[in-house]
Amino acid sequence: MRRLLPALPLALLLAVTACAGGEEQEEAAGQTEETDAGAGGDAAPDADTEADALRAAGGFVASLQAVDGEAGCALIDPAAQNVLVEAHGGADCAEAFPAYAESLPDAEGAEVGDAVMGTDLDGDTPIATVTLVFPGEDDPGVLEMRQDSDDQWLATRLPGTTLGGA
Repeated sequence: MRRLLPALPLALLLAVTACAGGEEQEEAAGQTEETDAGAGGDAAPDADTEADALRAAGGFVASLQAVDGEAGCALIDPAAQNVLVEAHGGADCAEAFPAYAESLPDAEGAEVGDAVMGTDLDGDTPIATVTLVFPGEDDPGVLEMRQDSDDQWLATRLPGTTLGGA
């Protein structure tokens, strides 16, 4: 019994040290995960950013419903405008826009659905992938919008077109 008593404090000391070290490692791992999330990867966008993106998507849908090429093209980035012109003809985006609106299942009844917020690969540019709901269609369209350097939201990918834009 006397031989066990001196070993008992040493065993307790080792057990306490091992447990404390594990907690420190877990805390360090948690801090790394928080740092990574804050670096842009999966950081949650603020509510204002999402609201601004949805407002811009709503403006795009309103331009579809009104078949207003000037208003619609003001919400489309230049590369996506080129895709629209190539697909639907016309001298420019505003001229091609009515044919684009007519090519959609029911542009007049289109509505803005949910938005999924993210960023580009660098984590610098906010991106909103907005579902556009067309009445009677099982496969809703997707409108991708990016915030540009002037904090304006522009459509970079349009439902019913091939990939275009940034």
